[in-house]
Amino acid sequence: MIGSTADCAAFMETAGGSAVLDGTEVDSDAHQAETIEIRSAAGNPVTGTRGHFTATGCGLWVQLPGLEAGEHTLTIRGQSDDFSVGVDYTLTVEAA
Repeated sequence: MIGSTADCAAFMETAGGSAVLDGTEVDSDAHQAETIEIRSAAGNPVTGTRGHFTATGCGLWVQLPGLEAGEHTLTIRGQSDDFSVGVDYTLTVEAA
């Protein structure tokens, strides 16, 4: 989420979710009201314009381990109050 420090505090109170990579849950890290830098292209979904700005961001984040060549599945589910997200990815990693 991008918002004020108070927005992030309220959002993170009820934030929960999971990420599953190839059938194994990946640990998430909670980021509370941190200053983030956004560099955006024209028509981006955050601002609708091209530009560079800083904002306050928060959320649950995962860092994936290095993946072997081949196909992998990543399933992400999350929610906070009336906001929810669900994404299913098929990742194809090519050999170096």
